This record gives sequence, structure tokens and C-alpha cells, in this order.
Amino acid sequence: MATKKVTMTDVAKAAGVSQSTVSNILGRNKKTSFPKTTVDKVLAAAEELGYSPRQAQSKANVLASRRILVLATRLTNPYYPCILQSIEHEANKNGLHVVCGDTYHIPELEKDYLDMALEMKFLAVIYLFPPDNPQALEHALERLPIITICDNIPDSKADQVELNNFRSGCIAAEHLLSLGHRNIVMLTTPMDRNIARLSRVKGVENRINAAENCKLNIISDFIDTPEGEMAIENNFDYTVGYHLAQDRHIATCNATAIIAANDMVAIGAMDALLEKGYRIPEDYSIIGFDNLFYTGLERISLTTVDPHADMLAQSAMDVLLHRLNIRLPNSLVPNMRFKAECQPRLIVRKSTAAPGHK
Repeated sequence: MATKKVTMTDVAKAAGVSQSTVSNILGRNKKTSFPKTTVDKVLAAAEELGYSPRQAQSKANVLASRRILVLATRLTNPYYPCILQSIEHEANKNGLHVVCGDTYHIPELEKDYLDMALEMKFLAVIYLFPPDNPQALEHALERLPIITICDNIPDSKADQVELNNFRSGCIAAEHLLSLGHRNIVMLTTPMDRNIARLSRVKGVENRINAAENCKLNIISDFIDTPEGEMAIENNFDYTVGYHLAQDRHIATCNATAIIAANDMVAIGAMDALLEKGYRIPEDYSIIGFDNLFYTGLERISLTTVDPHADMLAQSAMDVLLHRLNIRLPNSLVPNMRFKAECQPRLIVRKSTAAPGHK
């Protein structure tokens, strides 16, 4: 028959003191002091009952070993909560728990989160974006598994679930071309700090440049937020889309369709055009990326390219479980890296139609 583990509550009852007193004395809390008689009673009771402080420490380690740190750049971007929810669902099915943090693309903050995961003995780390601090990532890889969900990073030593944003861009362009659009505008923020958007633009360019008598105009601008600060703009991408859709070049280049860098940029652009009296899709067809929940609402009904957030989460957990099953850190198997890839799909709704559609 298994022996019941002795708890601090048991020690407190035996010594005739409170549990907090036992916790402070056995934990050797230097900020508190107790009479010698009280300390002696607690220590004697603990010894008589066979209580070991390691039991509490072991429990804390067990809890930490079931935690996964998920890093995003800014949770006000609706894409991140969407995929985070899917990861939590998959993690919970495997008895694991998720802790999430925003890095705001600040390398020092990213390192702080990784240091926390190491110090608190987290089970693993999952990135939802390309790391901004590869040195900190490589250091952390020596002691725990790390998985990135982003476009392929050839030199990365972390396990990867690859997004194919180049293919996503191709899909968006192919859809508009199939409808008969020949003058197309793409709205995007500058791509030097966003691999995903750069890959989408390249995919769009690839397909449109290969088509006959087609023209692509890229309208790129940046509504400035101080770099290196925790900008918490709840509708940042929406504001970008609304701003970019004001560009007079959209009308002067005779565009009939717009590709937005993501769904929130697309929704911002839609609102700006509707305010000017344009109709969607009669005057402009619009397509986005990410398949956010809002895009399926009747009043928005945005055509979009779906990255399969649920499949990305499932793949990340599969990769993690494979890594844990071999029970070897990346540093001991430098040539072994798990990879998975999810293919995007087109979701056609009411925001796209043939040019001049009535």
C-alpha cells in the first residue's frame, strides 16, 4: 500500500502553527524571523513525520515541465490569438499548458522570455514568427526544444513548421487572374521587417509577371510607431489598410482588384473605399490573407487565403512530441531537425468577382 505523502499542512497541525509559518521556516525565508522555540517545533515535527522539502520542489518542477512558452510579436494582431487558441487546444489534449508572451520584435525582450523559460524549466518554446534574436534562440536550444511556425529559415537549428507564404501569394494572384483582372494593386507595409509579407509579395509578383498583359502596382507605406517600443495599437493593420487605400494611384492606374497584405489590412481598405462611394466587388475586388473569424461575417465576406491555423498548431504539437519522445536536446543531435509544412487554401467569398461585375 502506497505511503501518503506528508504535506506542510500535516507539519503545521503537528507543530500547532499556521501553514504559512511552516512554509517560511522550511523555505528558509530570510525576510521573516520566528522565535527559536517555534522554529524547533516545526523542524522537529517535520523530522518526525518524514517531511522533505524536495516534495514541494518536485511538484513545482512537474508543473513547470508541463508548460509551453508561446511567443508572439503582438497579440493585438488577430492572427496570433487565432493560432494561439489552436495550440492551447492541442496542448491541453496532451496534458500541457500554454503561457504566452509578446516580444514586439524587441530582441532583448525575446531573450528575457527565453531566459525565463530556461530558469523555470519550461517544457518547450514555440515561436509564431521568425526569431529576432537567433543568438538567444541557439543558446536556449541547448537545454530545451524550440519550434518555429513561420516561413522557412534555412540556417535555423530549431524545429520548424513551415508556412508557405510564397504559395499564398501565388494563390491570391491566380484567383484574381482567373476572374479576368489585369490591373492589380497590392497594399502592404514595408517588408524589411516581415518575412511573411515579403514572401506573399514575391508570390504575387511571380504569377502576375508571368501572365500576359497584366500589371501589378505595389503601394507600400508605413504608419510609424517608434521601433523598439511596445507599440500597443489595437487596430494597427486596419489603420494601415485604411491609410493605403487613400492612395490616388489606385484610381489612376485603372486597377480593378486589390491584394492586401493580410485580412485586417484588407478590411481597413474596404472601409476606406466604401466611404468614398466605391462598391465591392463591382468597382474593386479585394482579397486578403489569414482567414480571420471576422472575414466570414456577412457584412465583410472577404475572400482570403487560409494558412490552416488548426493544422499549424497540430503540426507544431506533433513535432514537439516527436522531439520529446527521442528525449535528446537539439545540441546532441545537431543534424536532426524536425520539419513540417502546411499548404494554404483559397476561401472564396463575396469580395471578389469579375471586373465590372454587376
